[in-house]
Amino acid sequence: MQLTAICAITRNGYRLRVLADDQDGDLLDLALDWDTFRPASAGHRLIEHGYMIRPDARTSEAVNGWRKIEGQPGAWSTQVVATLTHPDVSERLVEAVGRWTDGRPDEAQQILADLAWTGTPSLMYGVATGLALMAKAALVKMHGLDGETTSWFILTSDGRNPEDSVPPPSLFAARFITAFANGDNATTLALYGAAFTAPDPELWPACMQMLLAATGEAVRAATTGADR
Repeated sequence: MQLTAICAITRNGYRLRVLADDQDGDLLDLALDWDTFRPASAGHRLIEHGYMIRPDARTSEAVNGWRKIEGQPGAWSTQVVATLTHPDVSERLVEAVGRWTDGRPDEAQQILADLAWTGTPSLMYGVATGLALMAKAALVKMHGLDGETTSWFILTSDGRNPEDSVPPPSLFAARFITAFANGDNATTLALYGAAFTAPDPELWPACMQMLLAATGEAVRAATTGADR
């Protein structure tokens, strides 16, 4: 089944839809109050709702994987795949982060482990991006920034190169969240793929656990009244 996402201008902004070539009707239909097309943000909205742009759609002729639809001004399309195919995955992620912020990390990690046990690699990539989405929202709130235009980068407390001073799982979490926040989905895919296929079988679970921890701490810090 081939899935196509279309983002087109309307009177009130843009409309983002996902269609399947063998089904009638839209799998996803979102109204977006944008005054211009935002390719990175459109990709994020897809991830929020269980889809991601196919890696092979990201060519030099495309803009973050999106191509203009010929003959339809203000309309863009891209090929996507489903990620969060289980309807309760998003709720479980929110629950896991909530457990972490409540000071119950063991329960949070167990939820993540349950998802990993039953999930496919593509679904777990959706889990990773879902966590990064929550982390970005928390960081934007905490620092009072514009999440659409801010550029994010990694700094260490001692000014050293992160690759030389940060443990691999922590570096993965920091780089993954930063890349996602910058709309750099090619890098998030590369980071996830490298961790998932690493010779050390313990690296990928450790990276995912650290991503959960980083997200939980970001949400905790962004919560009103939290001790930062």
